[in-house]
Amino acid sequence: MHQTREWIFEALLILLETTPYDQIKITSITKKAGVARQTFYRNYKSKDDIIIQYLDDIFKQRLTIIKKWQGNNQHDVLSDLLFAHLKKHREPLLKVINTVPDYLIFERFEEFIKYLVHLYNKEHKTTDKLNELHFKYSIQYQIAGGLTIIVDWLKNDMPLSFEEMRAIMSEFGKSFIEQGIYVPDILYSLADQLESL
Repeated sequence: MHQTREWIFEALLILLETTPYDQIKITSITKKAGVARQTFYRNYKSKDDIIIQYLDDIFKQRLTIIKKWQGNNQHDVLSDLLFAHLKKHREPLLKVINTVPDYLIFERFEEFIKYLVHLYNKEHKTTDKLNELHFKYSIQYQIAGGLTIIVDWLKNDMPLSFEEMRAIMSEFGKSFIEQGIYVPDILYSLADQLESL
C-alpha cells in the first residue's frame, strides 16, 4: 500500500508541472500512476487527501526524529537533523507549497497547532483562557513566521548553512525561549506524548 501511495503522489507531482491543481482529475492521476480508480479510492477519499497524507507523513517523520533524540540534550544535532529532513524533501515540498491551494496547508498547520495546544493544556492542566490563548497565538506566530523563513530558505537554494539558520531561528525565538513557549523546545519536551494527528 505504501508503494501505491508513493506512485499516486509522484503522479500528482508530475501533473502539477503542467496542470493547475484544481484542474487535475482523479482519472489523470490514476493513469499517470498506472493504478486503477478502485486502488486510488482504497488509499484516498479525494485528491486533497494525497496532499494531506504527504504533509502528515512529513510531520510523522519529524516526530520520529524528535523522539529518537529525546533526552540526549543535543539540541544542535536535533536541529541539524530537522533541517536535513527539510533538505531531503525540498523539491516535492516546494512543489506542494507553490501549487496546491493554501487552505490545505493552513488546515494541516491548524490541526498541528490545536494538537500542541491540547498537549500543553493537558501537561499544565490549565483552565485559564488568557494563558491558553496566549500559548495558542504564540505557537501560531512562531509556526507562521518559521514556515515563511524556511520556505524562503528552500526556494533560494538554502543560501545559509543549517548552523546559520539554527542561529537565526534561535535569535528570533529568544523571547519565546524566555517564556518557555518556544516550539522546538515544546516538541522536544513533549516528545514522549507526541502521536500522529
